This record gives sequence, C-alpha cells and structure tokens, in this order.
Amino acid sequence: MTTANLLDPRTALGHWATYMMGNYVSDIPAIPEDKWTSSMGGCTRPASEMTAEVVSILDWATTALSGQPRTGNERELIAEYAGRCSTKDAAAAEIQRAVSEFVDALARASDEKLTSTVTAPWGAEMPLIMAAHVVSSHLWYHDAQLNYIQCLLGDDKYHW
Repeated sequence: MTTANLLDPRTALGHWATYMMGNYVSDIPAIPEDKWTSSMGGCTRPASEMTAEVVSILDWATTALSGQPRTGNERELIAEYAGRCSTKDAAAAEIQRAVSEFVDALARASDEKLTSTVTAPWGAEMPLIMAAHVVSSHLWYHDAQLNYIQCLLGDDKYHW
C-alpha cells in the first residue's frame, strides 16, 4: 500500500470497508445466540436488526455505484433485510457478500459517477463518494454497538 493508493478514494474506502467488515464479522460470534434477536433493556435494536441495516445500506450503495440506485427509505430497506440477518451465520455471510460487492462496485465507479449527487436512504443529498464514505464507516458505528452489547452481557474482550 502506497500513499498514492490511499489518496485514491476507491482504494482507501475499499480497504476501510474490508477491514471494518473483518472486525464486525469477528464480533458476531461473541453475541450469544439467544441474544442475537433480542432487545437489551426492551428499547435497544437487536444486533440482527443493526446488521440488517448495515447490509441494506451497503447494497444500496453498491446499486448506486453501479448506476441503478434502489429506492426506499432506511426503514423499508432494514425490513427487507431482516430475514437475511436473523441468524448469526446468515448475518456474517450477508455482510461479507455485501462488502465484497460494494468494494468491487466502488473500484469500477467512474469519477463522473462518484461526483454525481444521490439521495441516500436516510434522506441526505450528497455526492456519491460521500455516501460511499458514510457507508464504509457505517460498519464501524454498528460494530461499536455490537461491542457494547457484548459488554452489557459481561464480555469485555476484543474479538478481532
């Protein structure tokens, strides 16, 4: 890896998403099976739903990078993906697939495509390259939530 490669947003964001995916997938097994679809304290989102959100947003970005952005808001996309992430094994497979496809689409995206304006599922209008940045960092945000759930359940170890 050279500085020039890291200055290219396609390479940098692709590496970041792949790295964060590795961390996320390493944290999934640390959530007990009986807690994967449970709300902590009755008001938090379950790990399965957070993962469905991560996968759905990655897939949205992949389609946008490929020139055919999906429609639908964040809630609709999460609901569509909930069944795909209902078990820990399925969730890990889905996030690995989604990151791989995102990184491939990002690598192929033209400058024109990356600078075009899109409306993200969360309602923000931004250049697609910024949406790709948000999406790649979105893994980190939700992995931190998985880590917090682990701590709430008595597991204070790093799993990556």
